[in-house]
Amino acid sequence: MANLAQDSETIADTIVLVSGKKVLGKVHGVSSTKITYYPQNKSKLEEFARKQIQIILYSTGRREFFNKPAFEMVAERDFKTIVLTDNEEEVAGLYELGKVEAKSSKNARSAKAAQQSADIRIQKKAVNMGAYIVLITKRESKGGFGEVPTHFVEGIAYGLDPPSIPPQTNNKKK
Repeated sequence: MANLAQDSETIADTIVLVSGKKVLGKVHGVSSTKITYYPQNKSKLEEFARKQIQIILYSTGRREFFNKPAFEMVAERDFKTIVLTDNEEEVAGLYELGKVEAKSSKNARSAKAAQQSADIRIQKKAVNMGAYIVLITKRESKGGFGEVPTHFVEGIAYGLDPPSIPPQTNNKKK
C-alpha cells in the first residue's frame, strides 16, 4: 500500500469539502457514511464523514456529488445579498433609498412559492436601487383553496450611502 500513496502524486483525486477546502489524495472507498482515502504523500488511510464532502473529482475525470456547499459565493450586487427584515433596529444608521413593492408571479402554485416569488422580486428591485437591506412594512397573501395564491410585499430600501436623489415619498406636491 505504500506504493499507492507514492503513486497518488501523479494520479491524485481531489476531495472538495462542503467548507470549500480541497484535499488531494487517492480515494480508497465510499460507503453510506464515510469516504476513506490515502492523503497525498502519505501511506496511512484516513477518512471523512460523507456529510463533510461536497464533491469528489477523480483523476479519471469522473465527478461524484454528495452535498451542497456550506456557503455560496455571490456577486456583491446580486439580489441574493439583499436582506429582508421587519426589525427597524437593523436599518438604524442606514440611508433610506425609497419605497419598494412587489407581487408574486402568476405561476406560483402554493402560498409559500408565492411569498418566495414576491421576496425575490422585491430583492431585485432593491439591488437595482443600490440597497443592502429592505425593511418590510406590509405583507399580504390572497387566494384560498382552489385559487391561485398571490403575495404582495412592500418595504423601504436602505443603503450604506446617501441616495443621489431624495427618497420617493407619497407626499408629492404638484
